[in-house]
Amino acid sequence: MRVVTSGHLLMTTWLLWLQAWREAGAQMVCPENESRCEVSVDRRDILLKCTGYGTLAQLPSACTDTRIIAILIIGQGTTVSRLQHRILEGLQMRKLQLAGLGIVSVSVSAFEAISSQLEFLHLQDNHIESLPLGVFRTLFNLRELELHNNRLTQLTDGMFTGLTNLHYLTLNKNRISAVDSNTWRALPSLVTLVLDDNLLSEGGLVFPNGTLNDLQELRVERNRLGAITDDIISGLPSLRRLYFRSNGVESLPGNVFLNSSVGVLELIDLSANNITQLNLASFNGKCTIQIHSSALIDRKTN
Repeated sequence: MRVVTSGHLLMTTWLLWLQAWREAGAQMVCPENESRCEVSVDRRDILLKCTGYGTLAQLPSACTDTRIIAILIIGQGTTVSRLQHRILEGLQMRKLQLAGLGIVSVSVSAFEAISSQLEFLHLQDNHIESLPLGVFRTLFNLRELELHNNRLTQLTDGMFTGLTNLHYLTLNKNRISAVDSNTWRALPSLVTLVLDDNLLSEGGLVFPNGTLNDLQELRVERNRLGAITDDIISGLPSLRRLYFRSNGVESLPGNVFLNSSVGVLELIDLSANNITQLNLASFNGKCTIQIHSSALIDRKTN
């Protein structure tokens, strides 16, 4: 039997790191010998950061490489107005960050070439006003999508088609005032949804039964929803945390939390609303309720 000493293990680990570092140094990117891209290695993961392209109509061409990049970041000194057909074709990556580039529009086929390994897509802090239907249709492995701080005005049926394994979605700090309730049917695995700082009004947010069965956290702070309605609550059977701050809520319907499907709720934040009185009977006595300042309700199961 072969005994592996700690010194041998350390040497093996060092050799593996050295091999990864040498491979990373030979990485061809955007295209070969591109001086604006830096390659580094973190625990054998290849990280690629490209900066300083100036103002572009579309992303620069990539090269062909069989290795998978852990993180590809394009930013700092780069402005891109449009994500064109099959961006970065030839490269594979797990995480792509295109934040703060001034992107206005996205081609419906933009992500086709990089979809096989992609798990994290960051498009926040851009100027995206709309997304074509089916733009994410090939991103079956995507787990996290960040679209906050853009200029989206509506969510439509088909916008998120393909995102069957998405767990985390940020849409806060947009201008969303209209949401087709069928939008959510494309996101059966969603766990966290962030919709803070939009223009949603009363009756404008509906989660049909059977659409978001795995959702645990919903954030809709600083909108204009006016009330927590059954259309919001009853379709979210796994909801644990509800953040409803600053929505102009004046009272809670007596039966809004009586539905057994919301029995797992642990925290409800109703601070900065106009509520003057809370009726504990609204919670059906299922849980011990602690009412903190600013109408923050913390439900802990007995």
